[in-house]
Amino acid sequence: MAIGALEANDATFDAIHYQNKLRALGHRRKRALFYEAMIALCVLRRTQPSKTVRRLANLREIRETRGEMAQFESFTTLIEDHLAPLQLTNHGYRRHTLADLDHGPIWERVHAHISVLADLGYEVFLNSGTLLGVTRDKRLIDHDDDVDFALILRARSPKGAAREWRDLREKLRIAGIFDEENYKGASIYKLTPVEGIQIDLFPAWFENGRAFIYPHSFGDLAREDVLPLQPCAVTGQPIPANPEKMLVGNYGENWQTPDPLFKFPWRRAHQQFADFLEEFE
Repeated sequence: MAIGALEANDATFDAIHYQNKLRALGHRRKRALFYEAMIALCVLRRTQPSKTVRRLANLREIRETRGEMAQFESFTTLIEDHLAPLQLTNHGYRRHTLADLDHGPIWERVHAHISVLADLGYEVFLNSGTLLGVTRDKRLIDHDDDVDFALILRARSPKGAAREWRDLREKLRIAGIFDEENYKGASIYKLTPVEGIQIDLFPAWFENGRAFIYPHSFGDLAREDVLPLQPCAVTGQPIPANPEKMLVGNYGENWQTPDPLFKFPWRRAHQQFADFLEEFE
């Protein structure tokens, strides 16, 4: 029924009613048909983008195990056709991804933000998906829809890092680069966007010669893997001393293979960084 509603673009379909029925199925939740139905219902309502991407990854795994990738590809094509011109991303149902935009203004805004942060006395480097793009693809990732970089705090402990990070917010506001509209939580700051592309700033610090970079590196990198920062060959913006090692920790050994359905293990990150995060509760 949900797939039929997608095919017909049926705006009257009661997706909420059937989502509630699906949630009551219990043990049948991990079946391929459950994932397809829940994905279709969320797409119809334009809700739960992050969970929908994760369910797509789960569905792909099931179909791949069964040798049914043709069915998976047919289903994802249906989703894409229904949403067009919107695209499903981890952050929402977006009209534009980085594939659709001129990257020049984006890098100009990134450079401006990094310059302001440098004036505040902080070193900053390209991080997460942005670091992955410039290292692997020599450009921003086509299916991505934001820019990431990390700021190295002076603190040497999780609680000290949390206090410094909290104090930094007011400095960003005074400097005029804090994005109040899209700010959602204290662990990640939003800087003023460009061309509809959000810019995320993540905290990082060193403790006993090890690097802690929220949310992906919890002491598994040495200080020497991060510093000294080096200029990116593609953009000229600062990147870690050993970007490949950081990307293995963030995305796994297969980081060089593009995966639009990659989902970061946030639950593990929340457990590892609990001492830092609890300061914002």
